[in-house]
Amino acid sequence: MTIPRAVSAYYGKQSGVHLETLLEMRTRILKVVPDAEEVIKYGMPTFVVDGVEVCGLLANKAHIGYYPYSGSLLDRFPEITNGMKTTKGALHIPLGKPLSLTAIRTLVRAKLSDCPVVARTTPAPQGDDSVWKALGIAAPARRALLNAKITKLEQLVKKSESDIAQLHGMGPSAMTVLRAALKQKKLSFKK
Repeated sequence: MTIPRAVSAYYGKQSGVHLETLLEMRTRILKVVPDAEEVIKYGMPTFVVDGVEVCGLLANKAHIGYYPYSGSLLDRFPEITNGMKTTKGALHIPLGKPLSLTAIRTLVRAKLSDCPVVARTTPAPQGDDSVWKALGIAAPARRALLNAKITKLEQLVKKSESDIAQLHGMGPSAMTVLRAALKQKKLSFKK
């Protein structure tokens, strides 16, 4: 599995057993939620499904932190956390001993069931969002661009910056990425 640019720098700073444990955890998480978007939030690789952060991974000196983005989730699964150090919002995974696929599946599914995604009232957008995904743009902003039938940077030159910023799901981070990508190609939004 190719590591998205948005998180590759984080993994690139790790080595040895830290990197091995992180990458094995990543592989197992992506088996559970293969369509998860990988982003950096709070300084750590985070897996996002339909706008919901399902978990994050953080390399620490003596362990890998598994963050379920919930202060109450870990307490519900003593069979998983038994024998491991926990805090209110993190599970300390021993180096070289990644969580089992079954444990990850249980935690991720519990997180998703705690945060049901509001059903869409319109059909899911159709089109190729690979350009936006490669730039590291979050799923809500990618959907906004697809709903507006924008699949290439070159199409943005026909739209004003304020028109794009007003699309439902388009946030300041996505706008910053779009501005930088346009500038790199010596393009700009319509004036």
